[in-house]
Amino acid sequence: MDFSGKTVAITGAASGIGLATAQAAASLGAQVVALDRDRGALETMREDYAGNDWPLTVVEVDIGSEASIRDAVEAIGASVASVDLLVNSAGIVSRGMFETTTAEEWQRVLSINLSGSFFCLQHMVPLLRAGTGRAAVNVASLAAKRVSYTGGVSYTAAKAGILGLTRHAAFELASDKIRVNAVCPGPVLTAMTQRAIPQEERQKVAAMVPLGDWLSPDDVAQAILFLGSPAARMITGTSLDIDGGLSLITGASFESYQRARQ
Repeated sequence: MDFSGKTVAITGAASGIGLATAQAAASLGAQVVALDRDRGALETMREDYAGNDWPLTVVEVDIGSEASIRDAVEAIGASVASVDLLVNSAGIVSRGMFETTTAEEWQRVLSINLSGSFFCLQHMVPLLRAGTGRAAVNVASLAAKRVSYTGGVSYTAAKAGILGLTRHAAFELASDKIRVNAVCPGPVLTAMTQRAIPQEERQKVAAMVPLGDWLSPDDVAQAILFLGSPAARMITGTSLDIDGGLSLITGASFESYQRARQ
């Protein structure tokens, strides 16, 4: 893939999947527009990109606020003429059980994970229309089709909503030749995951995955960039599972599957 001369805007760009996508896009020649609420992490990105001689624009934004998103897109439009690929990667995880989920938690998770993606795409349409890449990729989750084991009901609902948003936006924006797709990652081993989950538990998760490992953020980044590239020029309104085969599992481990056949 070659993103030379392309502008890639990424929300949640300072960590996790967003950071990996930003680095991969920059290494492929893209000018990256990094949107995140963490000013310190954005400044660290700026220093890293300067060291690699990669073009970077950083924009501080609260993805849970439409007004903040509107201001951020206006700032982007003042520095770049167009955006070729928008990646909606910003998100948070809820932890509560169904009956203990508060209204505040429900609204906060949906405002960032679902509404934030909607408003980013909505306000970015003029910049996407002006570009040549004309693509958007929303980061959903395998939970969108199943249930989240790490997040609560608000997380599962928001990620399922991302798939509906993706389909509908793809249908309406097709008249502008803007493609909209989603990725549904399985378990991703981010720095936050490594801190939160003990090694023994991480090994158990890896053992459940048919391909035998966690996803790395770069595994997801590569799929995102594929969907945002000319190689996927006739793909829109769809979702791509990136899960090492986890969605094939019906509740038992692969080892128990084998034992039942011996």
